[in-house]
Formats: sequence, structure tokens, C-alpha cells
Amino acid sequence: MTKSARVPLRIDLAGGWTDVPAFADHDGGSVVNVTINKYVRATLADDGAIAYEHDVRAGGLGSSACEHVLAEALRKPDADLDDIAEAAFATEVAEGVTGGRQDQYAACYGGLNYMTFTRPTGARGPVRIEKLILPETHLAALEKRLVLVDSGVSRLSGEIHQAVWSAYARHDDEVTGALLTLQHLGKAMRDAITGSDFGGIRHVLNENWIQQKRLHPTVTNEAVEALFALAMRKGASAGKACGAGGGGAIVFYASSDADAVNLGHHLRAEGVTVIDFTFTTEGLEDL
Repeated sequence: MTKSARVPLRIDLAGGWTDVPAFADHDGGSVVNVTINKYVRATLADDGAIAYEHDVRAGGLGSSACEHVLAEALRKPDADLDDIAEAAFATEVAEGVTGGRQDQYAACYGGLNYMTFTRPTGARGPVRIEKLILPETHLAALEKRLVLVDSGVSRLSGEIHQAVWSAYARHDDEVTGALLTLQHLGKAMRDAITGSDFGGIRHVLNENWIQQKRLHPTVTNEAVEALFALAMRKGASAGKACGAGGGGAIVFYASSDADAVNLGHHLRAEGVTVIDFTFTTEGLEDL
């Protein structure tokens, strides 16, 4: 008998990179992310094979971690969510992936979350999740003002991670400073969202992108910068690359619902793939 499940993709709004153990185990990480109604689905056949189906293929939304979460969940249906997330993370590490834990936990738990990351101990695990609550009208406004696109630029996130963490291991001041600032921005985004401070949200998104680009030159490129310039001309007031950057998905922020609608229209007219979405509150689900 086949078994099926799905998990949502996520948009990382601030603090990404600080969930990677190389940094989080020493300095502590802080990330805000939100899951969206774009899913990775998986079916486990009787022979143990797993088939995956992706709603979108844009990089930087956590799809690789989603596959690993689904594999763990389908093969170990009685495991709890933390165990599934940790097992999925461990599998990626064993495969040579140098990444963090936010994607696995977002896929398992879903919703709009502030996550903190530390070195695991016998008394506690490495991740704490705080569900972020704000008035429904404000949550709807945030959802409408975010415009998600597929840049169409392919990138190898593993190569970017290797470059960044090699520099961090050398105690590179630029990289270390950027990571510490990103950690602060995760907390600042939490405060802006829970305070319904939309100006603060815009500011943190823009500052986050500045700090991402400090990590390594490959986090951006001419095509990505051209897309940012176009979006800013057409109604965006902030934006950042999702995940490691270098291409893949980019999230823009518009300062009003009307600006967001116009931004999406203009980007589509220029041939940019706009990914329509809504926020979700659920994570891993059986089908």
C-alpha cells in the first residue's frame, strides 16, 4: 500500500545563514521564515522507492530539505517532528551538504516562525520555534505585499556555502561581521513583525540583502542585480534573495497592496516568473 505526504516550501525573511552549525553552535542563530502553499509531495511505494512532485523548482525555497523530510516521515511514520527534522538534516550533512536547520524545521512545523539555533545539549535540542502572531489584517497585508519571483538564474548553493564557511573558518572579518549582523536582523524582523511595523519589515529586508552580499561576491551577479533594479523601478521598496542567493527565488516587498499588484504585473510583462502564493500554517501532512 502506497503512502503519501506533503510539506510546504518556505520564504526566509531574515537571519538566513545563521542557522548553520558552524556559526550557530558558537554564536547562536536567529531566523524568521514563513511557509507558503507551494509544496513538495512524495509517495512511498511498496518496494521502498519514493517519487517526488514539486509545485515549483526555484532554488532557495528549501526544496532539497523538503525531500529529505518527506523520506524520513514516510519511512518512519511514528517519529515526532523534531526527530524527523534532525534525521533529515543529518542525512543532508552525510551527503556533504553544508547548510542549516531552518528548512527542515519549517517543512515539519509550517507557519510564520522565529527560530533560534544553538549547539544541542543533553537537556535541549538545537532549535527553538516561536510562532509569530499578529492581527489577521496585518498578516494578510504582509502576505499581499510580498512578491516572490523565480529569477531564472541557476546557482550552486553548495559552492557558495563552501566559499562562505571557508572564509569564516579563517576568521575573515567581513564574513564574521556579516553573520553577526544577520543574527541581529533575525531578531529585528521578529520584533518588526510582532509589532506590525511595516517600515521595520522593509528596512530589515533591505539590510538583510546588504549583509548577504557581504558574505561572498557570488551571492549576487549581474542578472540578479538587474532584476533588483527592475523591481525597484516598478514598485518594490525592498527585497532579498532566498536561501544562499546567487539566483533562484527572490522575494520583493512593496509598501502597499496596490504597489505589490503593480509590481507583479510589470515583472510578468518583462518576462519574469512571478510565483503566486499564500501563507500556510501547517507543515508536514499526510495525503
